[in-house]
Amino acid sequence: MSDYQYLSIKQIAESNQYPFSYGQIRHYLTLRHKNGLEIAIRKIGKRLYLRKDLFEAWIESQASTN
Repeated sequence: MSDYQYLSIKQIAESNQYPFSYGQIRHYLTLRHKNGLEIAIRKIGKRLYLRKDLFEAWIESQASTN
Protein backbone atom coordinates (compact mmCIF):
# COMPACT_ATOMS: atom_id res chain seq x y z
CA MET A 1 0.00 0.00 0.00
CA SER A 2 1.30 3.42 -0.93
CA ASP A 3 1.66 6.24 1.56
CA TYR A 4 0.12 9.33 0.06
CA GLN A 5 0.36 12.70 1.71
CA TYR A 6 -2.78 14.84 1.76
CA LEU A 7 -2.90 18.59 2.32
CA SER A 8 -5.78 20.79 3.34
CA ILE A 9 -6.43 24.11 1.62
CA LYS A 10 -5.20 25.91 4.72
CA GLN A 11 -1.95 23.92 4.78
CA ILE A 12 -1.24 24.83 1.16
CA ALA A 13 -2.02 28.51 1.68
CA GLU A 14 0.20 28.73 4.77
CA SER A 15 3.06 26.72 3.30
CA ASN A 16 6.10 28.47 1.85
CA GLN A 17 6.43 25.61 -0.62
CA TYR A 18 3.50 26.77 -2.76
CA PRO A 19 2.96 30.27 -4.20
CA PHE A 20 -0.82 30.31 -3.68
CA SER A 21 -3.02 32.34 -1.38
CA TYR A 22 -6.12 30.89 0.25
CA GLY A 23 -8.32 32.73 -2.26
CA GLN A 24 -6.38 31.40 -5.24
CA ILE A 25 -6.67 27.81 -4.03
CA ARG A 26 -10.42 28.24 -3.49
CA HIS A 27 -10.74 29.61 -7.02
CA TYR A 28 -8.84 26.65 -8.51
CA LEU A 29 -10.99 24.26 -6.49
CA THR A 30 -14.20 25.91 -7.68
CA LEU A 31 -13.10 25.39 -11.29
CA ARG A 32 -11.52 21.96 -10.70
CA HIS A 33 -13.76 20.23 -13.26
CA LYS A 34 -12.56 22.60 -15.99
CA ASN A 35 -8.89 22.98 -15.07
CA GLY A 36 -8.06 19.30 -14.46
CA LEU A 37 -7.38 19.65 -10.73
CA GLU A 38 -10.17 17.24 -9.81
CA ILE A 39 -7.81 14.29 -10.21
CA ALA A 40 -5.87 15.46 -7.12
CA ILE A 41 -8.93 16.16 -4.94
CA ARG A 42 -10.17 13.84 -2.22
CA LYS A 43 -13.42 14.78 -0.50
CA ILE A 44 -13.87 13.50 3.02
CA GLY A 45 -17.18 14.58 4.46
CA LYS A 46 -17.49 18.27 3.64
CA ARG A 47 -13.74 18.86 3.52
CA LEU A 48 -11.51 18.84 0.47
CA TYR A 49 -7.95 17.59 0.55
CA LEU A 50 -5.34 17.55 -2.18
CA ARG A 51 -3.05 14.61 -2.76
CA LYS A 52 0.39 16.19 -2.70
CA ASP A 53 2.02 14.25 -5.56
CA LEU A 54 -0.91 14.79 -7.93
CA PHE A 55 -1.22 18.46 -6.94
CA GLU A 56 2.45 19.07 -7.71
CA ALA A 57 2.09 17.23 -11.05
CA TRP A 58 -0.89 19.48 -11.85
CA ILE A 59 1.21 22.58 -11.07
CA GLU A 60 3.96 21.36 -13.42
CA SER A 61 1.41 20.65 -16.16
CA GLN A 62 0.37 24.32 -16.06
CA ALA A 63 3.75 25.42 -17.38
CA SER A 64 3.63 27.32 -20.64
CA THR A 65 4.94 25.38 -23.63
CA ASN A 66 6.08 28.33 -25.74
